Amino acid sequence: MNMKIGRKENGKRVLFSDESTFTQFKQGRQGMVWREPGEELNPDCISVTVKHSPSKMFWGCFSWSGLGPIVPLNGSVTGQTHAKIINDFVVPTLHTHFPQGNGIFQEDNATPHRSKVAMAARENARIVTLDWPAQSPDINPIEISGPK
Repeated sequence: MNMKIGRKENGKRVLFSDESTFTQFKQGRQGMVWREPGEELNPDCISVTVKHSPSKMFWGCFSWSGLGPIVPLNGSVTGQTHAKIINDFVVPTLHTHFPQGNGIFQEDNATPHRSKVAMAARENARIVTLDWPAQSPDINPIEISGPK
């Protein structure tokens, strides 16, 4: 079941969630550096890059009540892995953060989240989800809570 929340609730009943990949070293992407003439070889102006930096994907969540678990994921997220996250982590976190059973779960509209197996897991657990626009800008607080 999807739900829209108004200003009155102010998001205090929402469990925000997302996945993110973290790399150990900076990848070889182009970046802008501001420096004075003659500083191009100054160590402060040079960033070491690695062609294939080790990376790891994590799922995490938080609400007004506090932080939820940070879960390391193996490989990419599929409907099956997301259903397991729902059963093993979302359900207990919703019960902990919202013991009255009034919590609302937020996730973006990524393909694995819309899969039949993930939708069935949410329905079986009777999880109320927050309406979230497809292809939305990163307005999820978990997206803007810090550098990646």
